[in-house]
Amino acid sequence: MSLIDRTAFDARRKLAREASAAEELLKRRRARETMADFSRYMEPLEPPAEHHILLCNALDDILEGRNRRLMMFCPPGAAKSTYGSIRFPSFFLGKFPKKSIICGSYNEGLATSFGRKVRNSLLSKEYGNLFPDVTLSEDSRAKGEWETNKGGSYFAVGVGSGVTGRRADLGLIDDPMKGRKEADSELVRDDTWDWYISDFLTRLKPDGAQVVIQTRWHADDLSGRILPESWNGESGKFIGFDGQLWTVICIPAEAREDDILGREVGEWLWTDWFHEDYWNETKASQTSKDVRNWNALYQQTPQAEQGVYFQREWFKRFRLGEQPAELSIYGASDYAVTDNAGDFTEHGVGGFDISDNLYFLNWWSGQKTMDVWIDAQLVLVKEYNPFAWIAEVGQIRRSAEPWIEKQKQNHWFRTEWMPHVGDKAAHARAFQALAATGKVYIPFGQWGDELIEQLVRFIPNTNFKDDKVDVCGLFGRILDQTYSPQVFTKAKTKETDMWGYPIRETENWKTAI
Repeated sequence: MSLIDRTAFDARRKLAREASAAEELLKRRRARETMADFSRYMEPLEPPAEHHILLCNALDDILEGRNRRLMMFCPPGAAKSTYGSIRFPSFFLGKFPKKSIICGSYNEGLATSFGRKVRNSLLSKEYGNLFPDVTLSEDSRAKGEWETNKGGSYFAVGVGSGVTGRRADLGLIDDPMKGRKEADSELVRDDTWDWYISDFLTRLKPDGAQVVIQTRWHADDLSGRILPESWNGESGKFIGFDGQLWTVICIPAEAREDDILGREVGEWLWTDWFHEDYWNETKASQTSKDVRNWNALYQQTPQAEQGVYFQREWFKRFRLGEQPAELSIYGASDYAVTDNAGDFTEHGVGGFDISDNLYFLNWWSGQKTMDVWIDAQLVLVKEYNPFAWIAEVGQIRRSAEPWIEKQKQNHWFRTEWMPHVGDKAAHARAFQALAATGKVYIPFGQWGDELIEQLVRFIPNTNFKDDKVDVCGLFGRILDQTYSPQVFTKAKTKETDMWGYPIRETENWKTAI
């Protein structure tokens, strides 16, 4: 090679090195700015898919303070934990090395596994390229509990374990339920909720952020207890039962209408990884006997769309004002004593026609104190003048009956207290039979829609929000256990002649004798 050729070759190599260095610097600068670019830099052979970018953008909002509460729901295997529980904490501590993270999961082992992967990420060469001043403290390198050299920290904890003595700027919860058996246990769900309220939330700093990452198992799981009752798989912003604004990213395996990724209805998720045959086979196996797993784990809506205990198709709809003119009217209530304590007080008014078809005419619900819901009940009594108002005996009767009796001084009405009949399935059995035979009519409108949605979501002994179902159960028991409804009609008066004798109905007056 001539001297001229060698010089040109070296110049080209120099330019290539400079271009490569410039490209590397650009990648590093971008990787310090967004979660998606951070992920591309840390794992260049695993670039984020479209739904991962959506999750990354939502996590960027947490980092930048544009949002403080995020829920992410994805099917199994969609890499939600990779981005939410491994890469995000790494990125968070790179940008804020003095801050602290608490990561909870259904047991300490899984949470510790996340902690080990985050810790190893901080020790990697790629991470050092991005955040050269951030590493682990020399005296704190355990898998589930460690600190950064800047004073930040990571602590892994299992649901139910104590978090006393810890404080966090970021609280992560990834899969608080282990599986179907635990999710179907009301005791486990209650314990998980108590831990979340009493341990986890109390450890967050005043401006701390929360991220909940789940594959849904049950309508009454942790997210289900926070989300509003009307939530049905949508992505967006929602005011939860805790009164806080939550951003929800819900990505089903099979696209529904208004899909957040812009997919067509029926289009599968991440087909570059999960091919179409995989999804078809998975759906077939998961729906062969029971649709619960498919709706919960893969569609993130943990109930059968057509219902389990009550079928959507059973209920007939009508427009208020078009119900039969002659109905035997009853009222029924499921009372809750305390204000804003989870359960709702529900008042329903319905009427039976002569064929025992039930038409619901009005409904009131609210998390209110006793004086408020008794006033609401009295308004309904005055409007509909029911034959009787039905409720179930128990502790609530001892609390509410004196108030109700006092209100009867203003407008008397009959009250009937039914005995407790066991679990909620038994309580609602007669109403189920009534609905299954097409004899329940629910009006069009908001409260009618909400009533049907709670009925079709109802799964005996597992649901959390089932107060409307309890009222419907009372209406079923009106037919089954109390007075048979009777439709009172006005007696028809016979026409008389001028002397007071009844006029006989004949075709020709001349034939009258």
